[in-house]
Amino acid sequence: MNIQASAYQAQTLTSIKQALNVSMLQKVMNQDAASMDQLMKAMEQSVTPHLGQSIDLKV
Repeated sequence: MNIQASAYQAQTLTSIKQALNVSMLQKVMNQDAASMDQLMKAMEQSVTPHLGQSIDLKV
């Protein structure tokens, strides 16, 4: 009986660890997505569309 209880506790502990790992991974992925959105917005604001549209030549 003691061996079965120990195996059950080990299985339960493993399941809890896996659930925590998945939860942490989801949190990190959400933070990465938010960081990427902020980076994209910053890049969009830094673009100057009027530059590079014309060339000044003197002959």
